[in-house]
Amino acid sequence: MTPTIADIINTIKTNHEEFGITLYDEATDFDIAEFEKNKLVLPQDIKAFYKFSNGFYSKEDMFRIIPLDEVISNGCDNYIEGEYAFHIAEYMIYCDMWTLSINPKDKNVYTIYNKTNELVILTNSFAEFLERFLSGGVFKGLYDWREQIISNRKPTANNT
Repeated sequence: MTPTIADIINTIKTNHEEFGITLYDEATDFDIAEFEKNKLVLPQDIKAFYKFSNGFYSKEDMFRIIPLDEVISNGCDNYIEGEYAFHIAEYMIYCDMWTLSINPKDKNVYTIYNKTNELVILTNSFAEFLERFLSGGVFKGLYDWREQIISNRKPTANNT
């Protein structure tokens, strides 16, 4: 069962030191409003996470959930991917990025993808994305998940 964002927030709040996570201060309503001036209206679950913590830094390969104020202060060109998507996570000082793509017709419908070599949609749940990171880190969590999705898409001799 996929955890809710409230479950993930509680897990991080309780165990962030054990996970090697440094939490940033929570995003204010002003931070969120400034971010949303870029015409990217945040989904409710992601807004809830940012109100808990405006991103975080992890010792695990320097993985981060990127703070909203960083996106704003560094300009849209570095973080915004098209009209309805922005980089929400990165590791090893922008060695790789994970992007949130928001449906323009419904802000609460979105996908999170990674495009290391090819674009691979991982999930439509920020809670699931964070849970994968918390349970396995960048490599055993996020990259193994990505590879599993790719291998499930490829036809095999048994299902062609």
